[in-house]
Amino acid sequence: MKRLTVIAMVVLLAGCGSDESQAAKDLEAISQENRSLENRIQNVKEENKQLEENIDAKEAELESLREEESGPAQENEEEQEEDESQEDSSAG
Repeated sequence: MKRLTVIAMVVLLAGCGSDESQAAKDLEAISQENRSLENRIQNVKEENKQLEENIDAKEAELESLREEESGPAQENEEEQEEDESQEDSSAG
C-alpha cells in the first residue's frame, strides 16, 4: 500500500512539474508574441510619423507654389489697373 501511495505521489508530482513547465512555456510564447506586437506597433508609429512629415512637406511645397503663382498674377492685375487708370486720365 505504501508503494502504491509513493507511486501515486511521484506521478502526481511529475504531472504538476510538467504543468508548471508547460505554463512557463506558454508564458514565454505569450511574452514573445507580445514583444512581436509591440515591435509592429512601433513600426507602424514610425511609418505614420514619416507619412505625417511627408504630408507637412508637401503642404509647405504646395503653399509655396501657390504663393509663387499668385505673386505674378497679382503683379499683372496691378499693372492692368495702372494701365486702365492712365487710360482714364488721358481720356478725360
